[in-house]
Amino acid sequence: LVSIFGADPARQVVLSCRTEGRRTSSIMPLRCLIWALCCRHLVAALGSGQQPRAVPEFEVDLDLAPEERFVEVVQHFNSSIQAFYDHFLHNILGRPVKRILADVAAKRGEEHTELQREIEGVAKLTNIETSLLQVMQVLYELNTLMVPIVNFSRPWHGPACTGILAVNKEDGMVYHARNLDFSPAEYMQSLVYTGIFMRDGKELFRAQMLAAYSLPVTGMKKGPNGFSVETNTRYTDHFGGDKELLRNLFHERRPLNGWVTRKVLETAVDYEAAVHALSTTPYVTTQYHVVGGVRKGTILARNPDGLAYAMTLGQANYQCREDYVIITNFDFVYNDKREWFDPTGGKGIGHPRRIAAQKLLNSTSVLTPDVLYNTISDFEVQAKDTIFQAMMNVEIGLWNVSLPACTKCGGSEFATTLIV
Repeated sequence: LVSIFGADPARQVVLSCRTEGRRTSSIMPLRCLIWALCCRHLVAALGSGQQPRAVPEFEVDLDLAPEERFVEVVQHFNSSIQAFYDHFLHNILGRPVKRILADVAAKRGEEHTELQREIEGVAKLTNIETSLLQVMQVLYELNTLMVPIVNFSRPWHGPACTGILAVNKEDGMVYHARNLDFSPAEYMQSLVYTGIFMRDGKELFRAQMLAAYSLPVTGMKKGPNGFSVETNTRYTDHFGGDKELLRNLFHERRPLNGWVTRKVLETAVDYEAAVHALSTTPYVTTQYHVVGGVRKGTILARNPDGLAYAMTLGQANYQCREDYVIITNFDFVYNDKREWFDPTGGKGIGHPRRIAAQKLLNSTSVLTPDVLYNTISDFEVQAKDTIFQAMMNVEIGLWNVSLPACTKCGGSEFATTLIV
């Protein structure tokens, strides 16, 4: 476009429109102006250098006292943590909501001792109230609340996700592709890092983390029978599910879903042990797990008390070929209509991310890593607030993660312009 229109394509189009407007109708200049604005956004999107960025890495030493494990992380991200805190918990929500959140933390009670000490350590380093940081750990669980078809946990939205497990027929290996969608994206993406959890001087597992949030959202434990895992929001599948969540959170005080995931990454000796634990351990609320292994993989749809269903690679799965399984945030196997009201994909409501992804997957006979990456990066599949992407392969220890440019990440608004 630069070679066609010059250094400023919008200016070139406007100049030509002035002449065209004299020869044609008065509508022509307006039409050209709209085209010029689109050109400017397009060039900005393609030529501004907004390529996926590397994810910073930090070691998290589990041999240290819990209060000391995230010192380096907090020091690096403190300005981003404070920006999030000042904008939402101080400026927007204000003291009344902060008091409510403090009451929520008090009603919940302290977390598992180890997690609680980690929270207290971050609170001391950031000078943010412990109660507020504790409530932040519950964001994933609260995101499942629906009234009745739209999540209302504002100003947060998400985490929405896309997870794909696929067999590459060229080498027989299983690849795990993942999008994490989480708003407010411009604040959330600035908190993302890879935590390399260490014990006895060796890597125990690695995980995609958010600064000041102690719970992994994506992780991988390397080894000959290791596993990768992602957590996706799964909305409740029956009336009364929200009440069950609140009961499990405040009355039974079950461990948070993310804490269970972290402990599985720490303690599961292999893929089978991980799948068993992620299928059976009591949860606060519903959730999906996408679990990849060495030439195997499964998607687990969890209810708080057990497994709702599973989709396993190589078996007959609803609307999936035998060489892949996919999930976003809805039970499409039950024809969940709520996915049609999901506004997060490139085309918005009425265009589910999952269906767009499957069209791409079904259009090729061999699901290579390039095909998977292009699928999760497609305009209709990648959400407007996709803050993190991952391509994983346990067999070869592949952990390829990035921070993508997204509409709500403070990047180009070209996609929004086209939708409008």
